[in-house]
Amino acid sequence: MKRKEFTRLIDTIFAATGEEEMLCMGYFDKLPHYVDIEASGVDAAALLPDVKHHMHQCPECEEVYLALRNLVRKANSPDDMK
Repeated sequence: MKRKEFTRLIDTIFAATGEEEMLCMGYFDKLPHYVDIEASGVDAAALLPDVKHHMHQCPECEEVYLALRNLVRKANSPDDMK
């Protein structure tokens, strides 16, 4: 097991709250809002901790988040405005 995978597993174990885990579909429903909050400069993880927790657990969902975040950053970049 690679260090990153091990760290993710340990963090997931200690972050478990006893509440029902968010599934990927629920994550995808909330992800655009999470990225919009983050883009506005507010701590999205504090407002939507379940999204952050799922992202940390699920590498595939984290990749989708990173791609969407990069698209939003490029769209909001003053260099891209014409």
